[in-house]
Amino acid sequence: MFLEILQTLIKVLIVFSILIVAFGLAFYILLSRGDHLSFRTVPMSLLRTFTMMLGEIDFIGTYVQPYFREDDPTGADFNRTGFGGFESNKHLPFPVPAFVMLGIFMILMPILLMNLLIGLAVGDIESVRRNAQLKRLAMQVLLHTELERNLPKFLLEKVDKMEIYEYPNECKGKLGFLDLVIRKWFCNPFTEDAIDMVLESNGNDVFTDEIDKLKRKLNEIQIHLDHQFMFLRLIVHKMDIKTETDERDEGTSSNKELQFAPHLSKTFSPLVRHRFLTTKQTNKSKSSL
Repeated sequence: MFLEILQTLIKVLIVFSILIVAFGLAFYILLSRGDHLSFRTVPMSLLRTFTMMLGEIDFIGTYVQPYFREDDPTGADFNRTGFGGFESNKHLPFPVPAFVMLGIFMILMPILLMNLLIGLAVGDIESVRRNAQLKRLAMQVLLHTELERNLPKFLLEKVDKMEIYEYPNECKGKLGFLDLVIRKWFCNPFTEDAIDMVLESNGNDVFTDEIDKLKRKLNEIQIHLDHQFMFLRLIVHKMDIKTETDERDEGTSSNKELQFAPHLSKTFSPLVRHRFLTTKQTNKSKSSL
């Protein structure tokens, strides 16, 4: 995680190094003649610009005090003496361009660039968190591969087995409760034993809920199919189409009709119910004849 965020930081700084160099040279031109030690040379100006990007602007000592010392008419003592008794001859040769450049710098570098770096770092952390399990397995594979390369061959020949006998119904745990604790906390999460442990610990609640949902959906589908079946029967009887169901004995009725009868009054209108009953009586009379 640290290395990935460091790579992202280096890439962003390489892109924004143009701005750092540009602002460093601009501050060198504007403040080098004002006896500012931090901007006296070009390398020092670039380093000072980089520290200003982190928030150390020193607005009072670098800009405010030299600006008001030039406008102070009281004498040379204030102009030559700074805070703490140290002599200071700082002044601003170009005050207006210096303040304009400082404002642009504060908007672009400490605010925009630092927020961009924070956003990139958060994005990298999220991507690392999503792929942490896969990367951990990849690192384990690389570690085991390197170990196999460095180990002597005679040790690998003793460990390597050409045939393995597996008895699936044999209980391998010999330690009882201690074996259960060891398997739960130290086993590989991708083995069959670990999957069985998870299923046993979670129970069948999830599967039971899913099965109940499927049962309810199947019941709803069955009810809709029954409604459609009876509606098609009404259409067939209305068109006087002969079917096998019309050849039933008198007084008998299909299971579909019996199941559909309680839902007839709730689903269809009185006119459809009347037609259904009339058709049913007509069929009974035809079958009796």
